[in-house]
Amino acid sequence: MRLLKEKGVTIIFEKENIDTGGMQSELILTLLSSVAQMESESISGNVKAGLQMKMKRGELIGYNSCLGYDYDKETKSIAINVEEAETVLYIFKRYIEGAGCFIIAKELTQLGFKTKRGNTLWHESTVRRIIKNEKYRGDLLMGKTFTVDPISHRRLENMGEVKKYLKENNHEPIISAEAFEKAQDILKRRSSKHNNKGRGQKYSRKYAFSSMIQCGFCGTSFSRRTWHAGTKHEKITWSCINAIKNGKENCPDSKSTSERDLELAFVDAFNTLCTFLHNYMGLIYCSQKPSTLR
Repeated sequence: MRLLKEKGVTIIFEKENIDTGGMQSELILTLLSSVAQMESESISGNVKAGLQMKMKRGELIGYNSCLGYDYDKETKSIAINVEEAETVLYIFKRYIEGAGCFIIAKELTQLGFKTKRGNTLWHESTVRRIIKNEKYRGDLLMGKTFTVDPISHRRLENMGEVKKYLKENNHEPIISAEAFEKAQDILKRRSSKHNNKGRGQKYSRKYAFSSMIQCGFCGTSFSRRTWHAGTKHEKITWSCINAIKNGKENCPDSKSTSERDLELAFVDAFNTLCTFLHNYMGLIYCSQKPSTLR
């Protein structure tokens, strides 16, 4: 509306009987948009509460198709796709035998196995997601992602901001519980080994404040996070890892801090330290040369 107004173009809203050429039109539109946003947030809150109740009851919500299963929209249930299940069995079998995700992805590509979308090119990340997916054990974990707000509709991975719900023995498994747990143990062991020797050191030095900030309430390190990435509202913050990974209830008093605020605080602290050292060194210099004072 403002862009059009700058070009000399006015808008007439017939339903609300508003003419943007009037002096008070922008104020009225601001009030109406505020009411509309409040209504949207209220509806969003009710929808979220309803979804939480359904997930708590174990109902399947927002199913994302995965290799090895077909989804029935009418019954809202999933059933094994025999042909695709063979691929899943091959992946778990090779992983338990000792092959890594990269090697398995290479083998699947060479053998012509197809992904859920029908592609024959496999990636290491795809294989790893399949190994970590609890659905192949027969369980269903709901609430893996959440919507930030009803305005942007941006969805983020749930790192403890909202509750998750696990329904065991929800459907027929493709992988036995023993084989699945064995694969998870191998995955955890390999990830831990990799992190200790590579990724951990890499990310502990990736940013200026990495491994340098600790939570004043629980003592856990802070982690860097980006909100609304790629948009004009993009914001970089640092948050308590304990609250992010284990849930806000584990560190309820911690709050995210803007990276810009941390930078300004560091500059102020650095300048204060420099001033102190300058004055301190000046005193030492004067004490060593009394003749200068005279």
